[in-house]
Amino acid sequence: MTSLVSNERNGRPSADSSAVRAADGASRAGWTILKVVEMRLRFVVLMVGTGLVFGYWDTLANHFEKWSRPTRGAAKVVGGLEYYCPMHPSVVLATSASCPICGMPLAKRALGDAVALPEGVLSLVRMTPGQVAQAGVKTVAVGFRRRDERMTTVGSISFDESRRFQVASNARGSLCLDRVYASSEGVTVQAGQRLADLYGYDMAQAIRVYRDAVVAREAAPADNLPATPLGDPKERVDLAIQGLKVLGVRQNQIEAIAAGSLSSELLPILAPISGHIVRKSIQEGQYVSEGQFLFEIVDLSRVWFVAQVFEDQLGRVEVGRRIEATIPTFPGEVFTGRVALIAPTLDPTTRTAAVRFEIDNPGHRLRPGMYATVTLNLAPESREAKEPTTCPVTGLRLGSMGNPVETEVDGRTIRLCCEGCIAKLKSNPAAYLPRPGTSSEDVVLSVPESAVVDTGSHKIVYVESAPGVFEGRSVDLGPLSGGDYPVLAGLASGERVAAAGAFLIDAESRLNPGATVAKKPASDVAEPLASTSRLRGGREPRLQP
Repeated sequence: MTSLVSNERNGRPSADSSAVRAADGASRAGWTILKVVEMRLRFVVLMVGTGLVFGYWDTLANHFEKWSRPTRGAAKVVGGLEYYCPMHPSVVLATSASCPICGMPLAKRALGDAVALPEGVLSLVRMTPGQVAQAGVKTVAVGFRRRDERMTTVGSISFDESRRFQVASNARGSLCLDRVYASSEGVTVQAGQRLADLYGYDMAQAIRVYRDAVVAREAAPADNLPATPLGDPKERVDLAIQGLKVLGVRQNQIEAIAAGSLSSELLPILAPISGHIVRKSIQEGQYVSEGQFLFEIVDLSRVWFVAQVFEDQLGRVEVGRRIEATIPTFPGEVFTGRVALIAPTLDPTTRTAAVRFEIDNPGHRLRPGMYATVTLNLAPESREAKEPTTCPVTGLRLGSMGNPVETEVDGRTIRLCCEGCIAKLKSNPAAYLPRPGTSSEDVVLSVPESAVVDTGSHKIVYVESAPGVFEGRSVDLGPLSGGDYPVLAGLASGERVAAAGAFLIDAESRLNPGATVAKKPASDVAEPLASTSRLRGGREPRLQP
């Protein structure tokens, strides 16, 4: 013991002291390694967590909105008002506050129980004067307008298919094109003109036999053809002609062979009509087989105008209707005709049917492929007086309100749906009746195209029933004509409809269904009802049948 103490005092540690220190260093090194691993694991976990948050941000936000969304039952009726968020229509509170989702101040709107709307009215939208001005809503009165009896569409010029011919080789076997006279497309040829010559050994032998028979017949006396060692000359010609026809030679080619040079053994290809060669598929030296296409010839002395008419307008087009066309190449010139054919099928891509008329083309000025603007005259050739079937005041079908009533206005007998319409009609006849001397087919009750919102299942027009109050009314309309739809049912003359801004009103009814619940007097609400013109988000409108 004394020696150990003396050794430590002398600066020389003992063996036990060294072991303790080595164990202490090992434990410190292990702890350091453990702390390093822990720090790196924390970093990895932090990075993984951050990536998951970014990756599933939308899912987390949707869950948060669901947990924080107040229930509809929590909203109590306070003075017939409720508060909602224009950006999140699902947020509805009973008192004024801020949206818990986006922090936007809540807007105010009337709260009422859903009531049955009048028949044909699908929605009811209330707008303040400021909102009407901001949306650019403009109204026009529904009234009688002269019916546009003309329909304009696009068209083009095409070949007359009855004046289009293809020339093919009719000779048996494979023959060589010895010479091609029609050297290119676009050249003009006359009927019977030589287009090309074909050569083949069998064909040359048959042509030589035919020429020898013709020479022998011409050399014999005209009144008496004595038999020769080769047979009767006339009979020889007939047999030679039969041999040529067996090889596929036509009669006009046989006549051309007889009129040609006596030394020629070539089969001529002749033009069947006068016209232009629009297609050529051969070259000199080429071998052609029986039935192979050689030329296509078109007579352009008469062409077709083909117009494209949409399927919803086909009901007004008839064969024999007067039709006009203008072409940019000839400004100021009008080409007229009558509808000759309406295609029995529609183009599945454009949903149009081809309507054509034929026109003479002297000088070949009109060229197939030219674009044209085609106008169809839809006025009937003869008009017959028809008994009106709707009330001019309400637009309802006569008989729907009971037996029709009659009244005298300006010397005319007018049939109305009920007695309540008599006073309105007599107070302002010009607003409900067409001018005297005009046919009911000339002047019809019309609504502008811009006022109609087509949803697919309904055609909706927003009628201003009171200042700032628009009724979404379902209407029955005829085919579009000159920017106006003829009204068949649902509107009456004198009613004002939204001709500009109708789509914004429709969007308002979908975004703010609380404004479409019922019609309330302005005095029911202490402050103007707020509604939004933002066309984002929103729910389907609450429609009452």
